[in-house]
Amino acid sequence: MSWGMEDPKKREDILFLMELSEKKMRENPNYVNEVKKSSNGCWMDQMYGLQRCDICDLDDNCPGKIEKLWQEYCEANNIIVEKNSDPDS
Repeated sequence: MSWGMEDPKKREDILFLMELSEKKMRENPNYVNEVKKSSNGCWMDQMYGLQRCDICDLDDNCPGKIEKLWQEYCEANNIIVEKNSDPDS
């Protein structure tokens, strides 16, 4: 099976998204064409109004996923990123 359907929790989460999608389409058949772009670049946030990186395996270039991987990498390698707002120091 694809999309992790063999995992009961993931299957339950995916079925929830399918039901949510069906509900939104019943309320507005043009929802997909009228939905506003998400401010964070997450297609799941755009379509469903929630961000669930744990079950999203459709977009390798997802900004949320890339940020999560970067934070995990920094933590695993003891990297601390400091932002310096003063260019003279």
